[in-house]
Amino acid sequence: MNTYRGSLPLYHNDSQPLSLGCLGCTDKGQCGGLYTSDSLFDCLSFCCCSNGSSDYSKCQFVCRRNVEDYVNRHIEVNGWGFENIPRSAPLVYPSLPSVVPLLYGSSCRIGRLNAEVVALPLEKLFDHANGRLKFSTKEEVARTFGFDPAASLLISGVGQDRVIEYYWSHRRAAELPEQLTALQPALITVPNYSLFLGVPREDNLYSMKRIAICWSELVKNRLPTSLHVNARTDTDWERWTAFVAERDEVRSIAYEFATGPACIERGKWHAEKLVRLASEVGRDLQIVLRGGFYHLQKISGAFSEVVFIDTSSFMKTMKRRRLDWTSGEKKHWRSARTEQGEPLDELLQKNADTFRAMISPQLHKGQFALPFLEAGLLQ
Repeated sequence: MNTYRGSLPLYHNDSQPLSLGCLGCTDKGQCGGLYTSDSLFDCLSFCCCSNGSSDYSKCQFVCRRNVEDYVNRHIEVNGWGFENIPRSAPLVYPSLPSVVPLLYGSSCRIGRLNAEVVALPLEKLFDHANGRLKFSTKEEVARTFGFDPAASLLISGVGQDRVIEYYWSHRRAAELPEQLTALQPALITVPNYSLFLGVPREDNLYSMKRIAICWSELVKNRLPTSLHVNARTDTDWERWTAFVAERDEVRSIAYEFATGPACIERGKWHAEKLVRLASEVGRDLQIVLRGGFYHLQKISGAFSEVVFIDTSSFMKTMKRRRLDWTSGEKKHWRSARTEQGEPLDELLQKNADTFRAMISPQLHKGQFALPFLEAGLLQ
């Protein structure tokens, strides 16, 4: 299914006129208004109760028609603006390898992965029922996930919406940012609260403000944190750019191309916005990426450091696939037969090492996408 084509009329398109209903909207300053190919009066056209029902309490998104919930959400995040996000002292951010393998667990392994830095999903580190951290030290984490405890830890906040909502709901009562300091992470990326297309824009503004709040809370606890700059429109990107530019404590940003920007054409728009952000901010910035192979050449030239999270090696290993690649040749994930009960440690190590060798040199040169595409490596 081509999700890009199906969603095309709802994507921001600055060549289209502003929707008429946006002209008098009280949130236009932070939203910027709708510019879409689809004929929409305003974003309330997306309200799930727009079928004539008067029971707006059933609306699952932040929506002005559900007045009580709208007011509560607005108060919860202290408005949609970024100006009241607390400032903090700049932190020292360690330099990281250009490729970092992501582990979801230690299934089918008995040893440990050897890597300079290992990435783990934030959602796997705390109890979703109460927000309590499952581990008290990084050594405990290393034993559970099967990696060398000497490795540095990158905690990735990217996850399914249902799962990362647990972080938001528990983070204060359970003091999750404070708990995470015990794991001594080298870097944390903020949960990527989604900016859906077919929803009232206030739902997007709520998600953006929550991202900024989570970043602020983590940095306040002296945790090097990468700000996830989710954006849907030109105005969203302008707001993030201004936020990063005026705060030198923002040293790292994060983005993922695996969902909304997964289509190459739409991903190009997001990649161009990331490059412009880096240019307009005008200082060294690290960027942490999940997905977006096609756009790495463009992005890598704009940032002082690019960290690419390898989500493939672990998943392909669990499916008994081996990465077959030599320099200049096309890559293949080939079937790797194993005996019943045979550990997958060697296969995972080989896949992670090969994946890193395949990407790292090109990424350092800032010449990733086109040579790899021409060689058929990204097919």
